[in-house]
Amino acid sequence: MATTTKEFSEAYKKLNLEQKKAVDTIEGPVMLVAGPGTGKTQTLALRIANILQKTDTPASSILALTYTESGARAMKARLTSMIGPEAYYANISTFHAFCIEVIKDNPGIFTLNPAVEPLSDLEKLKLIYGLIDTSALTLLRPLGAPRLYVKDILGAISDLKREGVDPEEFEELLEVEELFLKSDDATELKKSELTLRQKNLAKNRELNLLYRKYQEALYDTDSFDFEDMISSVVDAFKTNEDLLFSCQEKYLYILVDEYQDTNSAQNELMLLLSKYWGSNANIFVTGDPDQSIMRFQGASIENQLSFIKVYPEATVITLKQNYRSSQSILDA
Repeated sequence: MATTTKEFSEAYKKLNLEQKKAVDTIEGPVMLVAGPGTGKTQTLALRIANILQKTDTPASSILALTYTESGARAMKARLTSMIGPEAYYANISTFHAFCIEVIKDNPGIFTLNPAVEPLSDLEKLKLIYGLIDTSALTLLRPLGAPRLYVKDILGAISDLKREGVDPEEFEELLEVEELFLKSDDATELKKSELTLRQKNLAKNRELNLLYRKYQEALYDTDSFDFEDMISSVVDAFKTNEDLLFSCQEKYLYILVDEYQDTNSAQNELMLLLSKYWGSNANIFVTGDPDQSIMRFQGASIENQLSFIKVYPEATVITLKQNYRSSQSILDA
């Protein structure tokens, strides 16, 4: 149990009522709805410090996941200023960095080599070029411009991985779409819409052919891309109960910053880690749904909505006071 420091006490006194509630509600699921400039990062750091001061939880059992390396460093620095060197034992990292550690700690489970760098954009382009040139394609390799859709193909594969959809699951989705288009219900569609969906289905069939060959090529060359680091850990958690249990038992408090920026694979990783504790999971997420208008890097506002479905009794706290912007900017 960490001792209360002068720095923590002074920072805590400066909090508004909603921030104090977020810091003090350390048990059970909590969602903090907070926009830019509302002090959510400071609130999150103080919450970690409060957990360590009010419970006998070791810092190593705290897992705080952020979206960027800079965010992880900023949170660690704030926590260090409040509780001192013990902050270094708290697990504060990005989703990818966390998954790399899981892979490193369990070399007998994973085929990925965390010491090897993921494929660069140039290497992925070369791989897709080769697959396009050697695959039976029509729509995705148009005459006169056979590499027209290369970037779109790579983007689609990345999106599928971020959504946690592998080639087999993608094939199942395509089968559902094909069955619908052949059913009587499809006759209710406008002719133009039906034609478009049929063409998109054919394109996606070719896309899945490339997706499958892309994954096979990665496996054959002991390579992986950036998205594989998360998807491989999620898959391992689903198939290896001992691995999942060991991680669930290790992390007693899970905190996620910028929750609106998480994609489906990252959200599934978080939910798997907290599943052991059911509705009483000590999980805390912060996010601003207004920043999820664009699905950047696969980020999904549905994650915030699903959090309430998974944890219907979760405490929801909203930070409304902005400390960064002037009123004219907020009005705009």
